[in-house]
This record gives sequence, structure tokens and C-alpha cells, in this order.
Amino acid sequence: MLIFSLYLTYMYQTIYVSFNLFSLWNSDISCSFYFDYMSCWFTVVVLLISSVVMVYSYNYMSPYSKSVYFLWLTNLFILSMLLVVNMSDLFYLMLGWDGLGLVSFFLIVYYQNQSSITSGLFTLLMNRIGDSFFLVTIMMFFSYSSDLTSFTSYSLDTFLLAFMMITFMTKSAIYPFSPWLPLAMAAPTPISALVHSSTLVTAGLYLMMRYSYFLYSSYHLMKILLVLSIFTSFYAGMNSIFEKDMKKLIALSTLSHLGFIGMAFSAGLLQLAFFHLLTHALFKSLLFMTMGDIMINLNHSQDIRYLSSGMLYTPMSCMVMYVSLLNLLGIPNLSGYFSKDLVLEMMNYSNSSFIVMFMVFLNVFFTYYYTYQLFFYSFQPIKIVPYQNFHSPLLIHTIMLLAMSLLTLAFGFFFMDYICCFIIFFPIPSLLKWFPLMINVFMFIVLFLNGRMFTSSSPLINYYFSNMMYLSNVMMSMSSNFFYNVSFLLVKSGEMGLYNYSLNSLTNFSVQSMSTLLLKISFSNPMKILLFSSFSLLSMWLAI
Repeated sequence: MLIFSLYLTYMYQTIYVSFNLFSLWNSDISCSFYFDYMSCWFTVVVLLISSVVMVYSYNYMSPYSKSVYFLWLTNLFILSMLLVVNMSDLFYLMLGWDGLGLVSFFLIVYYQNQSSITSGLFTLLMNRIGDSFFLVTIMMFFSYSSDLTSFTSYSLDTFLLAFMMITFMTKSAIYPFSPWLPLAMAAPTPISALVHSSTLVTAGLYLMMRYSYFLYSSYHLMKILLVLSIFTSFYAGMNSIFEKDMKKLIALSTLSHLGFIGMAFSAGLLQLAFFHLLTHALFKSLLFMTMGDIMINLNHSQDIRYLSSGMLYTPMSCMVMYVSLLNLLGIPNLSGYFSKDLVLEMMNYSNSSFIVMFMVFLNVFFTYYYTYQLFFYSFQPIKIVPYQNFHSPLLIHTIMLLAMSLLTLAFGFFFMDYICCFIIFFPIPSLLKWFPLMINVFMFIVLFLNGRMFTSSSPLINYYFSNMMYLSNVMMSMSSNFFYNVSFLLVKSGEMGLYNYSLNSLTNFSVQSMSTLLLKISFSNPMKILLFSSFSLLSMWLAI
């Protein structure tokens, strides 16, 4: 796939493969695949992360039962993601879309405890909302054009575009569909590295970029998406300050970056949004896998306050984790710096309002804060017992993590120099380019000298922010009550009402009609009633 992507990129070519399966209402329903530089490079990143995750899963899941079942589900998840990335037809893209939601539910409930089952059901219900909008979008799309691909020349109605945008927002956890993302942390850590970096959460944003030709035609929808994306990033950053669970903290970081990517897309920065999507997928999956290695040596504790001097017992994992964190901070000449800094520069030199830019830079401050929090707790004195049993990872796993960290460092240069030729650079003073590095150096010095960070010890405040300002509770209650009430009404009005009434009324009507017919025949001619009865008995005997 890498060779194929390089060929398409350097030859400036796209490949469209389509074959008809059946016809419906004088329209050919065709299964089509579209390969361009965007789909091919996203596939390369997905396959790269998936290969490392599969090796990581072999080491991480070996003590648990049903490890083969786990690996088969992971492969199905990867297959569904590849269908979503490479298919250009909405009708068959639904296969991969539904596969992502269904297989993710099975993977989240893998541990089969109360927390994982609750999180899995809530994730499934939220994805069902997106699936229902997807079905309505397909039906409305088909009413406009029989061609369900992203290359149709028909202009679509704003109402249809709104349904399409809501569909993609549910899968990418844009507000108000955000609460399922931290709850999905109940899944095993390898799935968290795969789901929350390059697959499930990025599927919606990738399809927004794929169908940008339609979405950019509605100015008002892009303004709404810009506001929701900025608020999603702010919302996740605010909650990440008070979060003490390491996996949920990284999930909130992912949510913040999803809002950042959605903001870049809605501002018209399509290529930069795709660039940041790829770089974020690489270093965030790397961060999840290294955190998994560290948590194994912390007796599987996910509390960030239990994190201590990792260099002493997991030196390789901590070095790779620091590479991911430096990308997250946007240190100059790293991949995260190129993608994030270019988006900030373009937003700053655009006609964005002061409030929008203030919220954007406030979100960057939140990113700095929770990244410093991980740095701060990882350099604390050892809080574990002296006779702690350490588990060294497999050699192949360490080699793949090291190779992936090097690829993450070099990906920014490679993408800008050899893949994407649409990036525009603004000549700005060197002081502004080095400003992020000076901020980081200043913060590291403050942390080193002060030795403490702002945190809250109030259980009420921590509970309030760990539940995303009660949005998780509200959305869980609303979705559960909605699905329960709808199911109850369907059973009440369907099985106990409509079907029962129809069967009873049909039976009464058929018996009355038969008796009336027999009575008329008997009055007219007794021989006819005999022949009719004999024919009816013969028909019943043959049917039996």
C-alpha cells in the first residue's frame, strides 16, 4: 500500500474502480472504490498503526482468556475501517460504518464487568443515532440522485447536508455527542490505541473531508460546525485539567484534537486538517501503547497520581512516551509542530473574530497544561513498593515502538516535502516561530523549581468534571430513556396493538365472509354447497 500510495502521489493520479451489483428502480447500484492520495495515505497510516497494535495485543492480551477472539474482532474492526476509507458509494459504505459501531461494542465489553457493559451499551446507543441519520441521509441522497458517490454533480439541499453533517459528527464525538468517547476507555488498551487515534473517532472527520465538495457549499453549516468544534475542544480541555484517570485523560486529549481538526476543516483548511489528522493518529496511538506498558508495571493502575519515575522500570516506553508528548506540545521541527502551527497561523491571518482566536489559543493552553501534567507526574519519586515485579515487553514490540516513534518524528518533513503540495507558508518573524519553544522551556523551568501543579482535591469538583460537566449522565439518561420508550411503544402499539387487532379483525372478517358465502350458495342450490365444501376440504388436505 505504501508503494501504491507513492505511485499515485508522484504521478498525480487517482484510480476509480466500480462494478454493478444489481439494479433498483431503473438505477444501477454499483460498488465503487476511489483511490487518491488522501485515501491511500490514510490507509497507510491505519495499516501501520494496526500492525503495531496487533503485535502489542499479542503481548498485552496473552494473560487473558479469549485472546484469539480478541484478535479476530480487531481484524474485523480494521477491515471495517478500510471499507470506510476507500469506498466512495454511500450505500456500501454503510457496511464499514455499521461494522465500526458493532465491533467496537464487542471490544468495549470484552472484560464483561459492569463498567465495560455500561460504556459499551452507551457507545452503541450513540452510534445507533448516527446510523439512523446515515440511513435518512442515504434515502434523501437517493431522491436527489441515483449516483450515491461523492462525485455527483447535483446540488444538494441544506436540510440533507445538515443530516449528513450530524451523521459524521456522531462518529467523531463532536459536541453534543462527546460523552461516549471517554466511556469507551473501558476497552483494553490496544483497542484504545487503535480506536482513539486513527480509526473510529477519525472516520467521521475523514468522511467530512471526502464529502467536502457538498459541505463547503453551505456557509451556515460551516459556521455551526466551527462553533461546535471550538466548543468541543474547549470542553475537553477544561475537563482534562481535573481528570486523574490516565486513559480518560488521553481520550479527552483526543477529543480536544478532534475539535481542533473540525475547526480547521470548517475554516476551509482542508489539506492542513488532513495533515493534522495523520500526525495526531501517529503520536496519539504511540502515547496509548506506551501508557499501556507503564500501566502494566503499575499493577494496572490508571490513576495519574500513581505514576512515578518511569525511567527506572520502563525506560524505553518512557522515552517513546516523551516523543509523543513533545509532538503534543508542538515543539519546533516535530510533526505536531508543523501541523498545529500551520493551522494556528492560517487562522490568525484569516478574518476570524477575536473571540474565535481567543478560544483557539485557550484550547492550546489546555493542551499544554494536561501534557505538562503527564510530564510532572512521570518525574515524581517512586510511589510503588520496592519489591515491585516489572514486566519487560517483547523485543519485537520494543523495536516496532522505536521504529514508529522515528516515523512519527520524520512524518512532518516527509508529508510537506513529498506528499502534499497545497500547503502555503506565510513569512512571519522568527521570534513568533520560536515562541512555542520558549513557552515550553519556561513552563519546564517553573515545574522544576516549583515542584507542584494546580489540581483540585474536592471530590464534588472532580466528579463534576470527570463526568464532562454531567453531560455523560444527561446524555446517558436521555438516550436510554428514549430507546426504552420507543421500544415500549413499538411493542405496545405493534405486537400488542396493531398486529393483534389486524389478526383478530382479519379472522372475524374471513369467517363472516365465508359463512355469508355458504349461506347464499345453500339458498341458491344445495348441489353447489356440496361441491364447494368438497373442493375446500380437498384444498386443505393438499395444503397440509
